[in-house]
Formats: sequence, C-alpha cells, structure tokens
Amino acid sequence: MTTLDARLVALASAAELVRALGLSEEADAAAETVGRARERIGFAGDAYVLALAGGTGVGKSSVLNALAGRTVSAVRAVRPTTDQPIAWVADERRDELAPLLAWLGVGHVAGHADPTLSRVAILDLPDVDSVRTEHRALVDELLPRIDAIAWVVDPEKYDDERLHAYLRSLRPHADRLRFVLNKIDRVGARDRLALEADLAHRLAEAGIDAARIHVLSAATGDGVDELRAALAAEAGAKALVTAKLIADADAALERLGEALGIDPADPTAPLVPAERVAAAGRESVDGALVVIDPGGLARQVQAAALARARQSAGSLLGRVVSLIGWMTGQRRRSADPVGYLRDWRRRGSLGRVVNPVRVLLVEAATAVPPPSRPAVLRSLGANDLETTVARTLDGIARDAGPELRVPRPWIWPVAGVLQLVIGAVFLLAVAWYVTLFVAGGGVPVATVEAPVLGPLPLPLAMLAGSVAVSAILGWLLGLHAGWLGRRRGRRVADRVRSAIPAAVEEAGLRGLRRVEAARDAIAGARSTQ
Repeated sequence: MTTLDARLVALASAAELVRALGLSEEADAAAETVGRARERIGFAGDAYVLALAGGTGVGKSSVLNALAGRTVSAVRAVRPTTDQPIAWVADERRDELAPLLAWLGVGHVAGHADPTLSRVAILDLPDVDSVRTEHRALVDELLPRIDAIAWVVDPEKYDDERLHAYLRSLRPHADRLRFVLNKIDRVGARDRLALEADLAHRLAEAGIDAARIHVLSAATGDGVDELRAALAAEAGAKALVTAKLIADADAALERLGEALGIDPADPTAPLVPAERVAAAGRESVDGALVVIDPGGLARQVQAAALARARQSAGSLLGRVVSLIGWMTGQRRRSADPVGYLRDWRRRGSLGRVVNPVRVLLVEAATAVPPPSRPAVLRSLGANDLETTVARTLDGIARDAGPELRVPRPWIWPVAGVLQLVIGAVFLLAVAWYVTLFVAGGGVPVATVEAPVLGPLPLPLAMLAGSVAVSAILGWLLGLHAGWLGRRRGRRVADRVRSAIPAAVEEAGLRGLRRVEAARDAIAGARSTQ
C-alpha cells in the first residue's frame, strides 16, 4: 500500500468514526476529500494542473498570454475579465488531459506546441475577489481539485488582507504554491527588492515560509522566461500530484481532529482526566448501591426463607401467623426480595446515580469546539442518560430475579408432615379436655408415668408433648431456614453488588469511551503523517 493509499484509508476510517458520533458535516467533507483524491489519481498521464489565481485586475490573463506569446485569455478594461476557467495545454496532450479537464469543469481549451511546458496544464481562473459571487463560488469549487497554484498579485494588491486571509487556509499546500508579483514595470528598480521582501514577510505571517516568488512584468516580458523555466523544471509531476493529495488528506484528518477537540500539542490527552472519570464512576456506583441496597436485599431473602419455611413446615400457630402476615401485607413488605429489588426507585432518587456522570459528560463536551458540542453531547449519551441508567438498574433487578426465589429443601415437607401429625395430637388432646369438661369429670382418664412429675393425665401429656415437640421442631426449622436464607441472601447480594459497578459505568460512560476511542484512532492516524 502506497503512502497516499494509507492516508486515504486512514481518512475514510476516521470519517466513519466521526459520522458515528453525529458529526455528519465533518464526515461528509472528509469523505469528499477521499473521493476527490481517488478520482484525481484515476486519471492517466503524468501532467499536472497549475491554476493562475488572484484578485481582480492583477493581470492573470496577461501572465498567461505572456507565457504563451500570444493571446490565449482575453484582456479587457471591464472587470472582471475571465468568466470561465480557460486551459492552456500542449497539443500533444489534449486527448490525454480531456477527462481531467472535464472533471475540473473546464470547457475552454487552448493548445500550444511548447515542449518545455508539455507536462503542465495552466488554467486562468476567475477572480477570487470578483464582485460576481458565482465567480468566487467557481474558484472555491475548483481550487481543492487543482494540483498547484500560482497566485498573481501586483504592487497595489499584494498586501490585501483578504488575500492573505484566504492564503492562511492553504498553508498545508505551501509546497505547491507559487507567487507571481506582476506589473513590476510600474515600480522603480530600487523598490522591487523591497516589494519582494515585504511580500515574502506577509506570506510568512500567513504561515507560508520560504515562499517561491516570481517578479515579472507581463506587459514588458521582464521575468516571464524565468517563470516559464521554473514551471518547465517542476520535478516529478506525478509526485507533485501525489504530494498534494496527501496534504489534502492530512489537512482533512487535522480538521476531524479539531472537530473532536484533539490538541495538536498533546494528541493523546483525553477530554477529561482519567482520575476525574474514575471519581465520577465511583460516585455514580455508590449512588446505585444505595438505591439497590444489596444489604437490605439479603435481609429480604433471609426473611423470605423463614416465611416459606413456616408456610411449608411450620406449626399450626406458625402457619396462622404466616397467613396473617400475608393478609396484612407485612410479608410483602419484609419478605419479598423480588418486589424489594424491583421497587428500587422508592429507596432514593435516580439523580444520585445520574448526576455525577452527567456533570462529567457535560465537562467532556465543553472540551470540543462549540459547533461540535451538540452532536458530541448526544454521542456521549448525556441526553438519554437517565433512561439508560434506569433501564440498566431494572436489568440488574430482572437478572437477579430467578436467584431470589428461595428453594424448598426436601426436609421441609417432611417436617411439615410431622407438624401436621403433632398438630393432630394437639387437637386431639384439646378435644379430650373439652369432652372431660362437658362430662363433668365422670369419664375415667388414663395416666402416664412421667419422670419427676409422676403420673400425668394422658390428655395433658399429649398436649404438653405436642407443644414441646412442635416447638423444638420449629426451632430446628428456623435454624435451618435462617442458615439457608443467610447463605442465599449473601450470595445474591454479593452478585448484585459486583454487577452494579460494571453495569452502571457501562451505561453512563459507554458514550465517553466511544468518543475517546474515535479520538485515539484519529490521533494515531495523524501521528503517522
């Protein structure tokens, strides 16, 4: 892959990255540069195109006529003179250059037989400061497609600030610029050197150092042969074209970098310092931990395990208490981990999760130029941040749902059957006592011998025994359910607690990382220039 190909591939990739961030106008301009370069290198031949450009009345057409030794472009007293670009090309290359000139939109072509200038097609452009706006628009459209430019000035207009403001935009193409100081016959011999030095100084102020300046008079022919010789000696027409296209690509890549706030002095510097991003992420995660409340979730899981144990294997009294808790809503408030996690919004404002990141994203957006800020702010995700974070927290609650359902070990149903049997014994003892009470004590009652206590009525022994056994079984059941609930609660809480940082930071900082990745890619491409 050639250097130019690599530049164009890098620029096309950068354009797509910028387009993905919403900077469509900047991406379109970069893509247009890529397309224009690929079109230009697709034309056959080794000639290059040189444009004679300049302000009104500086003598561009006269310079072309002087180079040709005949009238190629009409010169009139009425300004502006040139309405459409005129090309002056070697007769032997007219067919070869026809597609290129058609691409440039040049309809007027004049031929010549000068072999020394066979490798250059010279265009006479309309005035860049023409009073006719369509002339300036035509020049602005043509200049990016032209390989080299010779700016024609005269002693009156060489220091025009409008000209130098225009030239500042062409600094990347300084190697392909020439400057022709025309009408030098109107200046005394002693002032010529001073004019040339002042022009060089003004160009240096515009960022064009070591400018190539040709001092001549199209009217008298003084200096015209030197300009012709310089154009004929231009080494490597293809190399000049390639260098111009590389400079176009580099300039376009630089503009993309500027749109994303890349500092040329420190291209790897992020929009906001890494420690600032980390601090905002920690603050946001802390806020999410408060509203999600993994500790409270663990307690809910433990309470749910106890409630389910009572429901599955509790005593009659325990089951009555469980039923009352369900009917009054107490169980839903204290033993419903699924509902507790789903209702995280009730435990705090979403702002404590969103605000630290939103402030960070706004700070990052202010680091890019104002025209880019709205699109970059959208790409950072600031506009949809609250919705995105809320959806993320809902996702954490949804993903944890299956683990929040407490399993029922096989021992609980067995214990439940025992509790039913014990309950039946208890009810039988109660019914026996009722019968004795109704019978007035006339019914004989069997006794059982109890240690220490001696003989006890059988109903009393059944009643006390069922209560004692049920209590012991309930205590053991509570120990097991509590252990099971604490273990599962800790596991679920730890999993939720560990999922929050990555999920919240991804939701809040994903856009920032995407923008930074685009900036890093563009900075990396620029570093290879």
